[in-house]
Amino acid sequence: MNISDQKYQEILSYILGELNYSERKSTEAWINSSKENKKIYEKILKKSLFVRWGLKSNQFDTNKELKKFESRINSRMRYITRFVAAASVILTLSFSIPYLWDQYQANQEMIALNTPIKPGKKGAQLILSTGKQVQIDSQSKKIKEKDGSLIQLDPETGLEYRESTQKITKLIFNTLKTARGNEFNMKLADGTHVWLNADSELRYPVQFTGENRKVYLKGEAYFNVAHDNEKAFVVNSYDQEVKVYGTEFCVNAYNEKEIKTVLVEGSVGVRPNPNAKELKLKPGELGFADLQSGEINIRKVNVRPYIAWKDGDFVFENESLENIMLRLERWYNVKIFYMNEECKYFRFSGDMKRYTDVRSLLYFIQETSNAKFEINNNTIVIMAK
Repeated sequence: MNISDQKYQEILSYILGELNYSERKSTEAWINSSKENKKIYEKILKKSLFVRWGLKSNQFDTNKELKKFESRINSRMRYITRFVAAASVILTLSFSIPYLWDQYQANQEMIALNTPIKPGKKGAQLILSTGKQVQIDSQSKKIKEKDGSLIQLDPETGLEYRESTQKITKLIFNTLKTARGNEFNMKLADGTHVWLNADSELRYPVQFTGENRKVYLKGEAYFNVAHDNEKAFVVNSYDQEVKVYGTEFCVNAYNEKEIKTVLVEGSVGVRPNPNAKELKLKPGELGFADLQSGEINIRKVNVRPYIAWKDGDFVFENESLENIMLRLERWYNVKIFYMNEECKYFRFSGDMKRYTDVRSLLYFIQETSNAKFEINNNTIVIMAK
């Protein structure tokens, strides 16, 4: 492999999703500049599978699955280490690079090594109050709204609204949309920071006036709300309202009938519909709202699996394969097809970077469960072994 150690590390960091926007663009330009560079990239991609994965399945007996895995890898496996913590058994697999190389090559046909599925990227569409649509691409630009508000658009740092010096008497709204395979972040005029996940939409006033600061969400967003004792910040999702004065929380409103609110810091009040009683969440609690019944179920959770996407990670904690694939479907902009319904209920835990190749995750799920994957163009096919 005729490249420097620095270039090797750069490519490895690219595969692991650890580069910023400009570094990723530079590395992609190098990879696509020649056939030889593409071959080098594919070789490092294969070797990067030495990164260890912790996966578990509560669908199966752990000891039984461990024996099945041991028989599958025979004498070529170097290490299997079991850790027992908090009444859970997490299987951590440590392999030598040659073993991974052989195993991954042996599974090329199943996981289609030569079929690229690129991770998502930063990108969004801004809809102004006039209805004009502005695609946020590689160019930074400034836009003036009809009330005189200045909007700064930047593909790397996000979208930023400046508080107007003019007296605002009437609300005008903008809408920020992310397609599947996109995410974006923004700063509202009051200083509130918002991270918008893939396939989501946020409608908000260009400038806040009146008794509260109200925005409208479809999809998923993380909010770090600027503190204001006099004006509550309200997130409306299909009639559910989350009311805060200054705090950090995440709202998942992909399913309009079942909305999840996770509180990281501070205090929020959740009301599933205008006629329901408001319930308060404490930090580390999940509020699961059933909009049909008007009931909210509150429970203590580990917040990281719910908010890790904001920091560029996927974290799965005893999650069904169906829910895992829903997340991958939005982020990698792929289609999911199940040959066997029972695969949906397999459960796993794991941790991976969002800006990385999905095939390493599929490979390790396949090696530690009864699920099997094939990639056909832009479709991931899931079947039982």
